[in-house]
Amino acid sequence: MYVEKYIKIEDLKDGWLYKIIARNASDGIWKAKSQGFIISRFKFGNNFIFEEYHYDCEEFATAQPIEEVEQSPFNTKDLTDDVVVINGIQHAQFRNERAVLNYLNKFEGIK
Repeated sequence: MYVEKYIKIEDLKDGWLYKIIARNASDGIWKAKSQGFIISRFKFGNNFIFEEYHYDCEEFATAQPIEEVEQSPFNTKDLTDDVVVINGIQHAQFRNERAVLNYLNKFEGIK
């Protein structure tokens, strides 16, 4: 779904939670550095952090913020992924992943 009136990149606050219209979530934490929203995503029975990018980005633009909700308890460092190696394969793993997911799932109505 597309809406004509949404919050532009320059008006968003880093680390704040916003109501969004996106493919995989209705709430996301704005991450200014990557111009994306950190969301809780479910796929194949797994719950993980995913990033949906602002509608005005050049590529993969899928999220339109429509309302500011609150300042999240997470800072930019919490919303950064580290590379970990599991069985010889590199994976991105967010710091404080479970706490971020628990926070986001509250707003998505998931327990």
